[in-house]
Amino acid sequence: MVSSKDIAKKAGVSQSTVSRVINNPASVRREKREAVERVMKELNYRPDSVARSLISNKTNQISLISGTLNNPFFVETTKKIINYAYFKGFNVNVYFEEDFPKDDLYNTVFSQRTEGIILSSMYFSSPHFDDLINLGVPYIMFNRKHEKGGNFVELDNYQAGKMAADYLLEKGHTNIHWFGGELEKSTFRGRYDGFSHSMKQHDMDVSASNVSITQQNPEAIEQELNEVLSKKERPTAIFAATDMIAMKIMDVLQRKGFSIPGDIALIGIDNTELIQHSAFDITSIGLEQGRNLGDIAIRHLMDQIEGQSNSLIQETYSCQLYERGTV
Repeated sequence: MVSSKDIAKKAGVSQSTVSRVINNPASVRREKREAVERVMKELNYRPDSVARSLISNKTNQISLISGTLNNPFFVETTKKIINYAYFKGFNVNVYFEEDFPKDDLYNTVFSQRTEGIILSSMYFSSPHFDDLINLGVPYIMFNRKHEKGGNFVELDNYQAGKMAADYLLEKGHTNIHWFGGELEKSTFRGRYDGFSHSMKQHDMDVSASNVSITQQNPEAIEQELNEVLSKKERPTAIFAATDMIAMKIMDVLQRKGFSIPGDIALIGIDNTELIQHSAFDITSIGLEQGRNLGDIAIRHLMDQIEGQSNSLIQETYSCQLYERGTV
């Protein structure tokens, strides 16, 4: 079993320096701290969380509130968050927003002793935001933000929505249907606003006839899509506000014998790893290749917990188009 002594020897530092990197990283110069952390990762060394908690009187646990795992975006972000927390010697208590009524979810999480909270469940005007702030613990929202601001990292959802609509219009589509979730979620609101702005710039209609707002589960998406397809004038392109929605729409269209993009073009948002697979090959919009909002968020949270940062975190990342075979 790898020990702190092994880490110190390979990193060329004292054992006490390794101890300080583990228990009080802010007290170690950045260059030396990063060198120790590289060796810890290389040797797969994980600090003993029980020993650390006895020394520091801390739990070495954080809480994650994630979206549903039928969405590949949350599969990928949850994995990134847990892996980085594990590397830093923390355990993650994971809660999924669809498993609890909203009040019960926040009451459960906020009543637990934790070193920090990372969440992608906050509605834009949720009253629970004040409860979160009043806890006085480090926190960060990812893929969502609140109307009062707070700490968050997000994709530029407005830019993504406008970029997707602009792209479909440039490809000659004029009958475009938007599929998304509740507009009380900042993610969907931004993507809808970008879509709406682009359409109106091109003198295109945006109304209930070409906008679908559904629950984020496969059954609800399929039911809504069936209604859209039953119309006399079917859309020539569908803008799915997430890759998860795009995948379900692709499944239904293919089962019904539609050709993509021959009969109906399809674009998603998030550029998750799954939709890049040749079996899907879905055109999408997302962060720069290799970046992940969960990874960005957990690193910020750890910096807060370790005392390396106490400044407000409000980061909106630009996006790019990934052209594949569905448009």
